[in-house]
Amino acid sequence: MNYSFPKQKYYILWIPSNIILTLLTLISATNAEIIPDTDNFSTNTNVTNGVIQGGIRVGNSLFHSFDEFSIPTNSQAVFKINTPNLDIETIISRITGDKISLIDGIIGADGTANLVLINPNGIIFGANAQLNIGGSFLASTANSVIFPDGSEFSTTNPQSPPLLTINVPIGLQFGSNPSPIIHQTNSNLSVNPGQTLALVGGNLSLNGANITAAQGRIELGSVASSGRVNLTPITTGFALDYSDIKQFGTIDLSNGTAVNTSGFNGGKIRIRGGQVTLTQGSNLVAETFGDINGGGIDIQANQVKLQQGAFASTSTFGTGAGGDLTIQANRVDVIGTTLSQLTQQLLSGSFDPFNLSNGLFSFSGGQGDAGHLTLETNQLIVQNGATLLTTAFAEGNGGDLILNVSEFADLTRGSLLLTGTTAKGNAGDFQITANQLRVLEGTSLSTTPSAMSQGQGGNLTVTAEFVELRGTPANAVVPGGLFTTTLGAGDAGDFILNTGQLIVADGSQISAAAAGGGRGGNLRVNADTVELRGVSADGQFLSGLFTSSSLLTVAGQRGTAPAGDLMINTRRLSVGDGAQISAATGSAGTAGTLNINASESVTVAGGATGVAPAVERVSFGIIGDGIVPSAIEANTSGAGGAGDLQIQTGQLNVWDGAEVGVRGTASGAAGNLDITADSIWLDNQGGISAATVAGTGGNIRLEASNVLLRRNSRITTNTDNSDGGNITIDTNTLVAIDNSDITANARQGRGGRVSITAQGVFGIQFRDELTPDSDITATSDLGPQFNGLVTLNIQGIDPNRGLVQLPENFTQPSNQIATGCVAETGNSLVMTGRGGLPEDPSQFLRGRTLWQDLRSLNLDEENLGETGPAENRQQFPSIGFLGIESSPLTTSPRKKIHPEKNLTPVEAQGWVIDADGNVELVANMPNDRLGVVDLPRTSNCY
Repeated sequence: MNYSFPKQKYYILWIPSNIILTLLTLISATNAEIIPDTDNFSTNTNVTNGVIQGGIRVGNSLFHSFDEFSIPTNSQAVFKINTPNLDIETIISRITGDKISLIDGIIGADGTANLVLINPNGIIFGANAQLNIGGSFLASTANSVIFPDGSEFSTTNPQSPPLLTINVPIGLQFGSNPSPIIHQTNSNLSVNPGQTLALVGGNLSLNGANITAAQGRIELGSVASSGRVNLTPITTGFALDYSDIKQFGTIDLSNGTAVNTSGFNGGKIRIRGGQVTLTQGSNLVAETFGDINGGGIDIQANQVKLQQGAFASTSTFGTGAGGDLTIQANRVDVIGTTLSQLTQQLLSGSFDPFNLSNGLFSFSGGQGDAGHLTLETNQLIVQNGATLLTTAFAEGNGGDLILNVSEFADLTRGSLLLTGTTAKGNAGDFQITANQLRVLEGTSLSTTPSAMSQGQGGNLTVTAEFVELRGTPANAVVPGGLFTTTLGAGDAGDFILNTGQLIVADGSQISAAAAGGGRGGNLRVNADTVELRGVSADGQFLSGLFTSSSLLTVAGQRGTAPAGDLMINTRRLSVGDGAQISAATGSAGTAGTLNINASESVTVAGGATGVAPAVERVSFGIIGDGIVPSAIEANTSGAGGAGDLQIQTGQLNVWDGAEVGVRGTASGAAGNLDITADSIWLDNQGGISAATVAGTGGNIRLEASNVLLRRNSRITTNTDNSDGGNITIDTNTLVAIDNSDITANARQGRGGRVSITAQGVFGIQFRDELTPDSDITATSDLGPQFNGLVTLNIQGIDPNRGLVQLPENFTQPSNQIATGCVAETGNSLVMTGRGGLPEDPSQFLRGRTLWQDLRSLNLDEENLGETGPAENRQQFPSIGFLGIESSPLTTSPRKKIHPEKNLTPVEAQGWVIDADGNVELVANMPNDRLGVVDLPRTSNCY
């Protein structure tokens, strides 16, 4: 985010206070005078005992020109208007000499005229400086005053009075290196209500000063280059425009400097500078106490810093609306002095809205609505207990809190950013837009209605590329994080978080909850990746995402409102080391629905193994209320029913004692759990659960390509005093090993129903009771007649079906080996190919198997062992064994069947090879040779 404020040149002004006091003392000792200059104005200006008369009148303006203008301590300079009706509107005075104006007395003027004083050498206001004028006051170190016709009332090039034809100034012309304006300790400059007090020069230094324009306007401007500052006449005096200024200087408010425009309306404070700093309790206040809307505070700079108790406020205590508080800068730092006590003060009702410090405030303490607090910056730092507050403390509505940060926002060390409500008024909305947002070390961002509030909570919207919430200090009253929780009768606001990467760790939380009569807000997270991990330093708070309706007594009424829904859309979700995602209720109100869509994976991993589920507990983000370390759950611990939990993901991993489940620990019914995934993997006591104590049981439906349970993992719908829930699993492959169980058991009710449809089920069996093996059970402690039903629908091929029993006694291997030929008869080893196996014709061709026919390519007719003419003989290919040629198989000549012998044809039952190597079909085979073909034991050698 880039603004039109160029980087300033820092003209550091080091003028110690003792030197300034010395200068003021010298002025008093030498009785310094107000000396008119020597141009044509001097003949018309008369200064006697501090009374200034004469001057040149043009229209309704009166012009004075001085060579020197200083007021000693306890002295005064009063501009007299010698006209019958005191009809002069503006008195314009210039200093043409080369001395600084040292003002340690009173500047006064007759009537209601505005007073403009310009001295390009610099202006210093001492501890006794005061204003006693009826109109507005503008002090500047500009070189000249500009008029609409282009003429100038210049300190460096004086003009004669006839050239001044138009009397309304429209601008201030600065040189290349404007001199500073300094206010010393206890200086007190103020104008009448509804007027403007403007200080426009080089660097501005206000040390312990009091600048007041009740119900009016204060303009502070620091110019560090040549250019023109435009003046626009308004009902309250002047409005200044710095669009022609290229570089800005420093504005330093220190030692409790107070700049105040409060009144029946809040007035207006405008600051333009390069570096604007408020320290040591200095403050800008434009608060409204009447029925007129406030003007607000507007700061534009390269850098704005508030520290050491400094603050700014545009709050309202009347029927008029408070003004807006707006800061536009390349960088904004709001730094507190200690960890914020405001949270405890708000919870206990001890907050004092008239004793502010360490922050930015735009709240409503009356019937009027609060103004909006807007920070537009490249970099935002809020730390050390600093506060940004737009709360509604009475009947009026709170203001919106808007943070537009183009680069990064670091909100750290116990700071508080709040748009809540404590009474009838509604809270404002909270909007954050940033590239990177980091909320660290117990810092809280909230739109919370308090316990006594009847107003509605505001909506919270965060849009950032990267969001990190980390850390809650030991002994913290509330966890750090982002909240739209309601503690009162009003409903909580909704929460939408849009980010690329979300990290919530070490006890930080994101919550949209109801703890009173108001309904909880909805929470929606849209992120590429979500990582939730760990607990707070003292083990008091869990990290995680929560929507809940908890049991809290407010004004004698117990909470009954339902919780909002929780939805997460992400590519990858990781929950570990004790973190949780929970949609819960502890009251009569129902819990919200928890819906997770993770295109790639959901991983839930516990922080420790061997942790058994505590069915009497339900999680609200506090250690001791949780079910197990690390969980995704939708549950109830009250009369209200738990919401449903729905997960759609590529891969669901539940490991190391973690759990995904719906649960009822009181009379409320458990919700239903529905998971759709490519694969589901439970390992090392990982669990998927839908358990209840007294309410009706929840149901589990799993749809996945593969479901794997290892090392004491479980899928369960067990109940205590009600019927067990149902489990439905639709998968290709279900594998459960290492004492992993699927159970729908009941103690004092009927067992549930387990229905499994799969291509194959491995390692787990239905049994009547749990065993050290992996079991499927649906039992009841009331007896077998109350057991549930288990249905296994195996749709794939049974691997044990259709197997052939192999013979125990194999053929003697020695009978299958041919006798070798002696060496001189010409043995040979023939390699006819690389071998291998052919492709399986029922499968896809892979292109990797190499196979060639191993049969001999050249058959010698002389070695066939003929028994008859070739034309009466059927040839068979030779059978090769490891490339060693054996005799070919042939058939004997077909014998004719003579009808006269009345022989009945008999079907061949086998075939044998005679001594010559011929194959003969036979009707009867010896018992020991049925179906066996002997290879010739003697090779056919040459």
